[in-house]
Amino acid sequence: MIVHSDEISRDVSVPAEAAPAIEVRDLVKAFYDVSGDRITLAAANVNFTVKRGEFVCIVGPSGCGKTTVLRILAGLEQPFSGEFRLHTSAQPAMVFQEASVLPWLTVAQNVAFPLKLKGVAAKEQRARVAELLELTGLTDFADARPHQLSGGMKQRVSVARALVDDRDILLMDEPFGALDEQTRLVLQQELLRIWERTGKTVVFITHSVDEALTLADRVLVMSPRPGTIVADLPVPFERPRDVVEMRRDKRFWDLTYEVWRLLAVSPEH
Repeated sequence: MIVHSDEISRDVSVPAEAAPAIEVRDLVKAFYDVSGDRITLAAANVNFTVKRGEFVCIVGPSGCGKTTVLRILAGLEQPFSGEFRLHTSAQPAMVFQEASVLPWLTVAQNVAFPLKLKGVAAKEQRARVAELLELTGLTDFADARPHQLSGGMKQRVSVARALVDDRDILLMDEPFGALDEQTRLVLQQELLRIWERTGKTVVFITHSVDEALTLADRVLVMSPRPGTIVADLPVPFERPRDVVEMRRDKRFWDLTYEVWRLLAVSPEH
C-alpha cells in the first residue's frame, strides 16, 4: 500500500521526530506448495518503521524472509496478512543482488532507461543521466557496454539507474554480496557518499554484519524462518563515516559481537 506524500525529507541527520517513510505491521508471508495443500511460512509478525531519510539494514540467516519482506515493499510479492504503508510519491526503486544491466545498451542508456519508459524529453534525460553518472563515478564509462565493465562497475550502473528518476525510497537486496571484499568496501563508501548527497530512505538487505554496521542508522535482526524481527539496534557512529577508520572503533566490534550473539541464539546456527 502506498500513501502518497508531497513533502519528502532530505535531511541526512534524520531527526528523532522525523515522519515515517515505511510502516510494517504484523506482516505475514506464506507460500503454498504445488498441490496447494501445504503452507510454508516465510515471515511471521514482522513489525518495523523506517523514518524519512533513514538508512536501515536487515540481517538474518539464509531463508529467514529478508528478501521476501523487501519484495513485498517493492510490490513484487503480496503479503499473506498484515499491512505495510509507504509514505511516498512513487513506487520504491530496487537494486538487486545481481547487476540487472541491459547488455545491449551503453551505461548511459541503461541509466536513462526508466526516464525513457516515462517519456521524459531527451534533453532532460541527458542532463539527469550526466548528473547520475558523475554522482556514481561513471562519467568516463558513459559509452561502455556492460561486458566491458567489472562487477562493481555494473552495480554502480544499477544504483545510478535506481536513482535516476528520483524516487524517495531505495530498496537494496544484497547488492554487494557477489563482490570481493575490497570492491565491497569501495562501494560501501560510495553508497554512503551518494546517500548523504540525496537523503533517500534506504532499506538494505545483507548477510554481512560488518556491512550493516558500516552503512546503517539502525540494524534489524531477523530470526530463522519464519522470520520475525528479534532486535532493533541503533548504530552509534557519527556521519559522515570512513568505512576503514570506523573499524578502529571498539564500539564497532562490540556491536558486531552483539549482532552475532543474536544471530547465534537459534540452535539452527
